[in-house]
Amino acid sequence: MLLYIHGFESSPQSAKIIELQQFLATQQLPLQLIVEQQPATMAAQRAAIDTILAEHPIQAVMGSSLGGFWSHYAVSQLHRMGRTNVRAVLINPAVQPYQWMPAELQHRQHPYTGECYTLGPHDRLVLQQAEQQLVSTVELLVLLQCGDETLDYRLAAKYYQHQRMIIEQGGDHSFQGFPRYLPAALEFLHVL
Repeated sequence: MLLYIHGFESSPQSAKIIELQQFLATQQLPLQLIVEQQPATMAAQRAAIDTILAEHPIQAVMGSSLGGFWSHYAVSQLHRMGRTNVRAVLINPAVQPYQWMPAELQHRQHPYTGECYTLGPHDRLVLQQAEQQLVSTVELLVLLQCGDETLDYRLAAKYYQHQRMIIEQGGDHSFQGFPRYLPAALEFLHVL
């Protein structure tokens, strides 16, 4: 089973997920893809990921943006469970995402689900606690594009400097040309 964790205020209908589903269909791989709508708040998202890890035999993890951060968290949790062979691919991952969580309560509406929710200091705390649980020795492949208009790719390049990494000039936060890397990414994850 391959777990894909989408980014903040995104959905399972993101372009990268659709491209991954199409690629898996053309390869006719006997691989189940788990993609769920991630909850809006950080505590609910961590709980949802923990539940997936407890209930499914996850073989590999992929994630983009904030989902990249949570993918590192997921393989770290699996590592703690003795599943040290599980790897992750992080696409333009968020680094220290608590820094962009609001210090005061902020009311928001999810652009895809329509859910009204609140972000605030508790979400910042959940992300800080999750970061403390990241294991630096898990095996990751980090895909970065310098043209990311949402996150500074240099933060991830520095944070993940000891991991396998591909840095491309140009591109954007959605990671242009993602399908080009799917064969290498899935091979890295030992699922191709």
